[in-house]
Amino acid sequence: MKFPLDDYIDGYIKEVDDTDKIVAQHLKEIIPQTTHLNQETFKEIIEELKKEMDNGENFKKAYLKISRKYILTGDTIEAQLPDILTRIILNLRRLLGYLSIKMGIHMARLEKRIASEGINNFIRSIDFLNLAPNNVVLSTFDEEQPDEDPFINSKVNDIINMLALDIDEFREGEPLTVIKVRYKNIENIEKRYPIFFDTGWYDKFYPSDKDDKYGRTRSLDGSLKDMPEIVHENLKISDTAVDIQLLKG
Repeated sequence: MKFPLDDYIDGYIKEVDDTDKIVAQHLKEIIPQTTHLNQETFKEIIEELKKEMDNGENFKKAYLKISRKYILTGDTIEAQLPDILTRIILNLRRLLGYLSIKMGIHMARLEKRIASEGINNFIRSIDFLNLAPNNVVLSTFDEEQPDEDPFINSKVNDIINMLALDIDEFREGEPLTVIKVRYKNIENIEKRYPIFFDTGWYDKFYPSDKDDKYGRTRSLDGSLKDMPEIVHENLKISDTAVDIQLLKG
């Protein structure tokens, strides 16, 4: 049975380059498989996407516009979660570039500060820096040993693969770097199942199974495990961080 967005997405795919084509095709496949989202909300999302496209927007523009309204709308996770969650921030260079602009400090000076203070103290001192660049924080934990660091002995490339993160955030030949933030699970902030809008215009997200207790990544390396995944509203790192480490590949 044809899904209501199929013709719209197929029309968009015919007009765009390979990268957007791959993402659009992926979304065409996974949106109908959405789980852990109220059915009325799901129908509303589809109707709003159709309305935007009927008014002349292409699929990508409609998707990005509507997504702002429906982030963090997945079902609330009822399963018990650990006291400490783990957030991975990709690419130290990109983070320092953002901070350089925001703080008006040259990147070389920021790098010296990290060398002298350590990444933990440096990041904690920046009171405006959030766990994520937008309103959605995607985090994980060790499913078998919830109180332990899930990446205690993991290589950077393996972390990226297990969490299905975007390797294209690195330049060709650039060393792989991630900032691992272990932070307090604040109880009064709802933890939700991730839905397609929470990860934006991206082709590596898959909906969790109907019987899964939380979201789950699809590892990019079949020899590595998938990871539990939850989403919640953004938080300042300085308010909640327990430990911050810079990992290099």
